[in-house]
Amino acid sequence: MTRLLLASGSPSRLRILREAGIEPLIAVPDVDEDALEAAHPDADVRTLVTLLAEAKARAVVDRLSGDAEDGANGDSVELETGARDLVVVACDSVLELDGRPVGKPHTAERTRTVWQRMAGTSPVLWSAHWVGDLTRDEPRTSSPWRVRDHRLAAGETLVHLATPTADELEDYIATEEPFEVAGALTIDGLGGAFVTGIEGDHHNVIGLSLPLVRGLLADMGVRWTALWNRIPA
Repeated sequence: MTRLLLASGSPSRLRILREAGIEPLIAVPDVDEDALEAAHPDADVRTLVTLLAEAKARAVVDRLSGDAEDGANGDSVELETGARDLVVVACDSVLELDGRPVGKPHTAERTRTVWQRMAGTSPVLWSAHWVGDLTRDEPRTSSPWRVRDHRLAAGETLVHLATPTADELEDYIATEEPFEVAGALTIDGLGGAFVTGIEGDHHNVIGLSLPLVRGLLADMGVRWTALWNRIPA
């Protein structure tokens, strides 16, 4: 069985995969997203989110292949000893408002500023996906992994937003939910009440587009259903 390794610590992405019949392995990439964004101040949002997804993928793949410097990118990734084939999926999401990126606000003040700008508008949520097909020669040893093939693509979803009242916004900020999500926005949590509609794949807004990943895997000759490992009896 081919296993899927999710290169992300996002609970939402993990939940998407589990609900789709996949119990993934997990490796959290160590990437300074703010530094990468600062290094590309003129990048358009699609380019930026693609760079972020690729950086996360490379951080984890380097650990798998043994190319990471000692102490870099966290500890080694522990995998099943019998695995020979592996699919790695790394994602990043950025909201585009007025042509500019809106990342994770981190603080109450920045969350308030973001929502004051985007309330009642229809921004675009971009989620980039790096999908790699990995293999190794000796599945029952510590043989390093190598990338056999990979694909990189970004999905976009138009998100129509309501205008929260001042009290509603302060209550939402007090939960701290929007602090560490792209664009201070969720549709699968407390913020869902402020989303009046979307145009596109709703999974893309949550952070991982199942149709997009399936298509990228198919392009590499990997069957999506071969990754299923938690189908109810």
